[in-house]
Amino acid sequence: MTGGIVVAAVAMAGLGMSKTFGQEAEGLVQVGLYRASRNPQIVGGALMVVGVGLLWPSWFALGWVVLYGCIGHMMVVSEEEHLRRVHGEAYERYCERVPRYVGFSSRTKKAVA
Repeated sequence: MTGGIVVAAVAMAGLGMSKTFGQEAEGLVQVGLYRASRNPQIVGGALMVVGVGLLWPSWFALGWVVLYGCIGHMMVVSEEEHLRRVHGEAYERYCERVPRYVGFSSRTKKAVA
């Protein structure tokens, strides 16, 4: 749980320093945790929710984990559509390099002819 709090806080701080809220888009945030995950705030939040579920295991906690996962994923998909419209090819290249959550990129590398 503590790790999730740290990840979410660092992600929010990095996003906040980029001056993205309420302003016109100047470019994609690709620094800090955003080099390893396109959605580090969601990852951090998921770690927190899972941590709470591990501390107080119950069906209620499991429900929160599932609910957070579903709502978080829907938010990410919606945001990705917006970022594709705003940033176009730059966002596509970012998606090829950086995974949606953690691990490997969700896009397969295109074969070089």
